[in-house]
Amino acid sequence: MSWSRTKVVSAVTAVLLATTTLAACGSDGDKQAESSAGTASSGFPVTLKNTFGDTTITKKPERIVTLGWNAQDVVYALGETPVGMPKVTYGPTADGVTAWDADKFDKSKTTLLDTGDKYPFEKIAALKPDVILAPYEGFDEATYKTLSGIAPTVAYPGAPWQTTWQDQTLLVGEALGKKADAEKLITGIQDKIKQVAAEHPEFKDKTITVGSFGAENYVYMPGDPRVQILNEMGFKNAPGVEALEKTNTKKEFSLTISKEKVADVDADVLVAYVDGIGTQKFLADPVYSSLKAVKSGGVYAMQDQQVISGMSAVSVLSVPWVLDKVLPGLSKAASASKN
Repeated sequence: MSWSRTKVVSAVTAVLLATTTLAACGSDGDKQAESSAGTASSGFPVTLKNTFGDTTITKKPERIVTLGWNAQDVVYALGETPVGMPKVTYGPTADGVTAWDADKFDKSKTTLLDTGDKYPFEKIAALKPDVILAPYEGFDEATYKTLSGIAPTVAYPGAPWQTTWQDQTLLVGEALGKKADAEKLITGIQDKIKQVAAEHPEFKDKTITVGSFGAENYVYMPGDPRVQILNEMGFKNAPGVEALEKTNTKKEFSLTISKEKVADVDADVLVAYVDGIGTQKFLADPVYSSLKAVKSGGVYAMQDQQVISGMSAVSVLSVPWVLDKVLPGLSKAASASKN
């Protein structure tokens, strides 16, 4: 269903409801029907702001398409099922989804979309979505307008790929008329993170850098959710990362640095994604091995793509899945950095 068709259907529905109410104000049965209809559309219309403007959703969406990372996680956590979502190409399961969505994905109900090179607009339109959820994305305004021609599109509210996991959850919840449920999900994850911080005092105030190392070197900025959640656990950003952020005029979620400059972002704890070169080559490299974090044992090198993905695509479903997998390594690195 296109956005314009949604508006027409909503308008017709409103007229029919109004007519029914006026004609049957003395009927108990009709009052009950009216009450039921009101409950079904509770919280709508809703208008959500994004980096390109405002998006208005007139009634509760039934056919949901998600784009980018994480939106489908929130949809599933809220008890809904998307009709379309991106196919996972980095650390996927055999079905082409993330490990933490595996038990919820049903290929008979959800179409996987290949969004690698460009958006398959025709396939998205063919799914007749009532809403397109993309609160953690990086597309341009032209793409937003094209998607909005298909259905109301909930885009990211600020810089590309830097919407906090909390805001992602809340935006999806509001779009689906489940704001209160979304807030409960946020509280649950926040309580879990607080518990992690309390159980791991070795994290408190340790400086941290999160980066991807190999043929190219990327450092993730403070606005990136994978950095934010580590800050919530007690870590603080390395001075070199904060200095790099001051040069980040385009507000990108990561910045490329030369190998010779890697020492500038050294920290007590280095979370290093090394799936491109492997842990052994990373640790044996003369430049990387000279870092303070590596020398002290404060490096947590990761090469499992599913775990890296779980730590990168921060959501209300990925966090519980990935924590047990990364906490031993993080704790070991943080404890070693005391030496």
